[in-house]
Amino acid sequence: MKKAIYILMAAAAALLSSCMEIDNFDAPAAKVEGRLIDKTTGQNLLVDQADTHIRIWERSYSTNPAPQDLAVKMDGTYKNTRLFSGTYDMLPLDGAYWPCDTTYNVAIGKAGKVQDFEVTPYLHVVDFTAELDGTTLTLSCKLQAPVTEGLPMVIEVRPFLSLNHFCGAANHIDYYYTDDYRVLIRKAWSRIGDAEGNGSETYSVSMQVKPGYHYWVRMGVQVNNQYKNWNYSEIKEIDVPKAN
Repeated sequence: MKKAIYILMAAAAALLSSCMEIDNFDAPAAKVEGRLIDKTTGQNLLVDQADTHIRIWERSYSTNPAPQDLAVKMDGTYKNTRLFSGTYDMLPLDGAYWPCDTTYNVAIGKAGKVQDFEVTPYLHVVDFTAELDGTTLTLSCKLQAPVTEGLPMVIEVRPFLSLNHFCGAANHIDYYYTDDYRVLIRKAWSRIGDAEGNGSETYSVSMQVKPGYHYWVRMGVQVNNQYKNWNYSEIKEIDVPKAN
């Protein structure tokens, strides 16, 4: 019995000793950053928080690695400084753009790596205007389609208003995010635009805003793809004068 107890105590001591050994692995410090670029304009793709991401797989670590996602910011940029050095497959996913058919194989180290990605958005929101008449705000836009063949059905155009510079489907004033403030379309592109991708209509929405408030506003269009994310206009700032 005593012998068994001594054996158990020795095993426990060995386990405790192994747990107290110093971790000699370096903390992750490899860096990667870049842009999500609209292939048709050469400019950064305008998105909202959590609209899209860069998915990565660390191939130098495993033949079947678990995926990780790098968030893309509203201005179309991304950055991560806490990766392990190694070789990664990288692919932009889940955004309001045509699916990418090329996976990038990228070596990432502590010196840093800049890796840009080009994507083709489903639609462009163009000729965006924001006009204030007293406390009536009218937002208008037109649509363009970089690729018309196979384009999913266009569902709706909607305004987004926010009280800070985060403005879009994930960050908006709920009061204006109702069916009263949208243009429901539900049509194939051939019914609202031509084969060259030029939209035939102007979409306008008017709403009452509060005196003395400062708003960030934009418009977005949604197509009937898997993720139903939004293509956006740029953001404009609107300062509503205080009431006399």
